[in-house]
Amino acid sequence: MNGFILIDKPSGISSFQALQQLNRRFRIQDRYGRLGHGGTLDPEASGLLVVAIGRATKLLRFFLGSDKRYTAEITFGARTNTDDAEGEVIAEAPFNHISRSDVAQAIERFKGRIQQIPPLFSAIHINGKRAYKLARKGKEIEMPPREVEVYDIRILDCGLPEKPTLTLDIACSGGTYIRTIAHDLGIALGSEAYLASLRRTESCHFNVKNAMPLDQFEHLQSLESCMHTNVEAMSGFTAIRPSKKNIIRLLRGLPVNFNISLDGIYTIITPDDQLVAVVERREGKNDYLRLTTPEELYPKTPET
Repeated sequence: MNGFILIDKPSGISSFQALQQLNRRFRIQDRYGRLGHGGTLDPEASGLLVVAIGRATKLLRFFLGSDKRYTAEITFGARTNTDDAEGEVIAEAPFNHISRSDVAQAIERFKGRIQQIPPLFSAIHINGKRAYKLARKGKEIEMPPREVEVYDIRILDCGLPEKPTLTLDIACSGGTYIRTIAHDLGIALGSEAYLASLRRTESCHFNVKNAMPLDQFEHLQSLESCMHTNVEAMSGFTAIRPSKKNIIRLLRGLPVNFNISLDGIYTIITPDDQLVAVVERREGKNDYLRLTTPEELYPKTPET
């Protein structure tokens, strides 16, 4: 068995703990060998965790840095040392001068390609060590800015100016720190702010609406009923459907001309909708990831 499982992770546990819980229930690593996920969620964040099983774990590299969507609840009037609700308040500022229209104007500055300075309490490596470990020791850290892209940012709910609360829907590139958006938005509006809660709603071409809460997996007898195929997971890439003959040649490492001219990622799919390989074209060269063999795919196939 190989494919993808969609978990709606609760807050309070890490992504690794969620995988451990799933693995204990179904003995996935014993039965299918491999288990991985398509992007870590912070322990206090909830929402979509895309889990790959078996050979599907080989596809996870194509999702690293993939686009995400979040629902972010932001609290104004205070700043924490971690830029989220887990940290200590280190600054306070008024917020009752901020209106919904002020927020609507300010968030426009965060759309498109922007420069971010990641939080001190993050997993980024600084001189070979995690930034959060250095920050906990009180070390002076200079976080280098990074470019990210915010595709869309919309107001879902705004309590300002009466209440210091704001809820945003944010679609962004992988590697975007929502905590930094919360902090920077507070500064832009003449106040302070931190990320109160975070929920991931989209990742790796999947939506949390199709995910199952983690505790409900305890009631399943098997994972087959909620498994998503590799074809579904890779649906965001261009699909190529060659003949059976050319599929066999490809899986045997023989040359096949797929007439690919543009750099990008292409999926190789059989006539009966099985994903058997991925072609990654870079600078005019093709790199092949083969997920099976001709013998497994077509038993008793004569030499071609």
